[in-house]
Amino acid sequence: MAQYTGFFITLGFIFIIVILNKYMFWWVKSVIIAYYLVVSYFFITVKNRIDEKYEDILPVPEAYWDQNTGWVGTITNYLFLPLIGIIVFIYFRWFSKARTKKGKILILLSIIPSAILFILFSFLFSFAYGYRP
Repeated sequence: MAQYTGFFITLGFIFIIVILNKYMFWWVKSVIIAYYLVVSYFFITVKNRIDEKYEDILPVPEAYWDQNTGWVGTITNYLFLPLIGIIVFIYFRWFSKARTKKGKILILLSIIPSAILFILFSFLFSFAYGYRP
């Protein structure tokens, strides 16, 4: 399970974003968390199966890299595409609740570091788990 530390950290950040969000109902938060738990289970199960299939074969065959990279690419989409929707929803609600022009400008400016963090986490996940030499 040590190889999934980065995955669990990423999942933790997603859960923090969802749980601490005041614009979603509790049942929506529950559905989102259940979705991410199911995706996590399938990711770890299939990734372990792929790793076990090619465990003691040296050099590592091209088929392993193809299968692993494809699987991680799929899971990257399942993890981060819904997160884009969640973040857009949060920002829309946050922006529409702002009362002053300065507040709205600051909210719009905060999109820049959020986008940078999103891209960073997405890249690091894809690179760490789906690296193809």
